[in-house]
Amino acid sequence: MVLAEDAATMAPSPVKPGRPHASSFDPHGGLTTEKLLTVAYQHMNEGRPREAVYTLTTAIGRYPDEARLYAVRGSILLQQGQVTPALQDLDRAAALEPDNVAVLTNRAQAYRQFERYAEAIADLDRAIAINPDMIAARFNRGAMRYVQGNLVGAREDFDHCIAVDPHLPAPYFNRAAVLDALGERPAAVKDIERFLQVSDNDAWRQQAQQLLDVWQGKTPETVEPAQPSPNQ
Repeated sequence: MVLAEDAATMAPSPVKPGRPHASSFDPHGGLTTEKLLTVAYQHMNEGRPREAVYTLTTAIGRYPDEARLYAVRGSILLQQGQVTPALQDLDRAAALEPDNVAVLTNRAQAYRQFERYAEAIADLDRAIAINPDMIAARFNRGAMRYVQGNLVGAREDFDHCIAVDPHLPAPYFNRAAVLDALGERPAAVKDIERFLQVSDNDAWRQQAQQLLDVWQGKTPETVEPAQPSPNQ
């Protein structure tokens, strides 16, 4: 597991001589929380996660009680596979804003990486109780319920995702896996067909087509059963 680097090593290139105050010059000095978040998002959008994390680390030093800074840095670290520091940030964000559904959903993903499933489900349950139509929380809970053998509960979550946004591909693939496990293959086939209509992910489309060919008897049933994708 890759741990968060020391803040000093995560800084962008040192300021060149000739800038105001030489190496002590802070280009983000005096910026508000909103502006610092904007800078961090810009770094991420342009493929510079290290600089984004450094910006947020600097911002947290300036605004240590701002939950959004921890939440965004935790989300970035989670995307980068740095789960331990991500969980630390998300814990801090949740302590500052206990009802932030995005924080709860992301922390559940971090818990899941450590196989802390009860805590992950508890966070997702809370997020859904606060916002019943939050697709990311429903989707991730459905995937976890499937893994735990709660097929009825998983189906309910994917049903809800599809009701909220019928054009989103992933819930159709996952519901198809659940329906097939429940012995409802004709309904599973319809979901895979719908997935193929709305998805533009070539890798997942290929897997879905292989499953559809098997389920329709066009190829022998030698592929592994469909598994819900873990992330929204």
